[in-house]
Amino acid sequence: MNMQTIEQYVHEEIERIQQQGKVPVGVMLGHEDWLVFSEQSKVSYTPFGSARRYQPALGGLLLVRIDEMQAVRVVTQTELDVFAVTNQIL
Repeated sequence: MNMQTIEQYVHEEIERIQQQGKVPVGVMLGHEDWLVFSEQSKVSYTPFGSARRYQPALGGLLLVRIDEMQAVRVVTQTELDVFAVTNQIL
């Protein structure tokens, strides 16, 4: 990511997706971006557990850790379902 925080980027993506008439449901984060987000966030996010149960940040969307190094994607339910068929969601 550049000077923009992951949270700022995600909020912009949420607005962009909503303008297209779609409903964003999740944010997929790769390993490195998960660590960056953990540092930027005021909430303690662990790789397993708390981030899935408590979602005060990133627009209240489901946080999904994916098996990639760098990735920040705001996705709809359809996109998340398609991804889950062929990829591991951590």
